[in-house]
Order: sequence, then C-alpha cells, then structure tokens
Amino acid sequence: MTAFLGESAGLVAALFWALSSTLFTLAGRRQNHQAVNSIRLLGATVMLGISHLLLVGTLFPGGSLYVWLMLGLSGVIGLALGDGLLMWAHVTIGPRLSMLLMAMVPLVTTSVAWIIFQETIDFIKIIAIMITVAGVSYVVLEKRKKKKGGFNVTVFGILLGIGGVLGQAIQLLIAKDAMVHMGGGNVALSATYIRILWGTGAIWLVSMHRYRMKATMKAMSDAKFMTFTIIGTSVGPFLGVWASYIAIEFSPIGIASTMMSLAPLIMIPISFLVFKEGPTWKSVIGTIVAIAGVAMIFLF
Repeated sequence: MTAFLGESAGLVAALFWALSSTLFTLAGRRQNHQAVNSIRLLGATVMLGISHLLLVGTLFPGGSLYVWLMLGLSGVIGLALGDGLLMWAHVTIGPRLSMLLMAMVPLVTTSVAWIIFQETIDFIKIIAIMITVAGVSYVVLEKRKKKKGGFNVTVFGILLGIGGVLGQAIQLLIAKDAMVHMGGGNVALSATYIRILWGTGAIWLVSMHRYRMKATMKAMSDAKFMTFTIIGTSVGPFLGVWASYIAIEFSPIGIASTMMSLAPLIMIPISFLVFKEGPTWKSVIGTIVAIAGVAMIFLF
C-alpha cells in the first residue's frame, strides 16, 4: 500500500503549494506579506490541532524533548523565517520566479542528505532529478515579451527567494532527522503539528511589536484578503505541509523534494487563469522534460 506513497504525496504537495502561492500572492498585494504569514500560520495551527485531536486522539503530540526541539527548530527556520522571506519574494518578484528558486531545493537537500544521513539514490534517479529540475528551470526562466502582473525583478527580491530556498531545505533536513526518532502512528501529522506550533509562536512573538500587530489587525478587516489567506492556508500550510511530511517519511528526501519542486509547472494553467499569462511552446517543452524526469523516478 505504501508503494510510491511518498512520491505521490510530494506531487500532491506541489499542487497545493502552487494554489496557495497564488492565493498568498493575491493576499499579499492587498496587505503586507507579514500579515499573510502571521494569519496563515495561526489558521494552520487551529486546523492541525483539530485534525490531530480527531485522528490521533490527543490535542498535543507526544515525543521526546529532542523531537520537540528539533521540530521546533525546523518550524522556526522553515515557517517563520523561510516562508516569511518567500511570501515577501512572491509580492516582490512574483510567484513564478519565486517558485523557480524553490525548484533548487532538491539539489540542496539531496547533497546534504547524502553527507549527513548517508542516503543513497540510484544513479538513474539522480539523472531523473537533474532532468526534472532542468525542465522546471527552463519553464520558469523563460523571458516573456511583455511584463505582466506588476512584479519587479531585483537583486533584493532574488535574495529573498534564496532565503526561502535555504529555509525550506534546512527545515526538511532537520525534520527528517527528528521524524526518525518519533514513534506511534500518524508521524507526519504529529511532526507537522509540532513545527507549526513553534513556527506560529515565533511569528506571533515578533508580531507583538506595535506596528506589526496594528497592520495584522487591519488586514483581518479586509474581506478579500481574509478569503485568499484562509483558502490558501487550507491548501498550503495545512494540507500541503502535511502531504510534504508524508513524502519525506515514505521516500528519500531528495526524491520527495523533487516531486514538490513541480509546483511551478502546475502554476502554468493557474497563472493563465489568474494573471492572464498564457503558456508558450517553451513552457510546453519544459513541462514535457520535467514530466519525463518524474516518470523516470517512478519507473526505475
């Protein structure tokens, strides 16, 4: 029953993240990115708490102090810092280019996992990862003849995206180690919940600053902002992160993160509908190349 469960969960996570990235970009352009990150994490905490109570039977997960501290570190780095920078990048350079940078996560995680966890991946799968990343990069690096969406590509915006990449890669590696030491059922849900608790606590502690709290309260009064943020939270930090942890639990972290890196390709039809950005023949070629890479991961 678990054959390709991790890989499939990674693809589901990519779909959810493509949707949530679009929604959070729309929300961030109405209010500030910090309000988006604060509210989405709070909403995800409530959703995961209810899910954990219903599915596991306890309001808070068990686990050793080591597990809680490591997952806490993962949550602060990945959710409070990394995702905060990514939200900022979304509204600065746009979700398409931001997701390109996130496509580089597999290269970071695979390399470090090979050194730290001694994870071995067959040579053919390494080639498949490279093909998948190349296909993704080809699509999202394509230059458009006409600039759309009102985004401005700057060095600062690229650095924000790189910060998001490092946050995502580091939190996955830390979480992978912590999950090995967890017992009981539904490890992915419990691990996701713990790191969301820490990430939410960290971001709201920072938000207690007078100016930031005022901005967050103002954002909550914006009906469209809240609609985008709540729906984005449901499919991103809640279902998407949960799926990502199922992915790293049941498959090597390099392969799992490669599946998740397909979000930019999934965003092609979404961008067409939301930002009126139609696909080109280069987008089609890049998509075919990336899908071929994914097929190699499944078949070999």
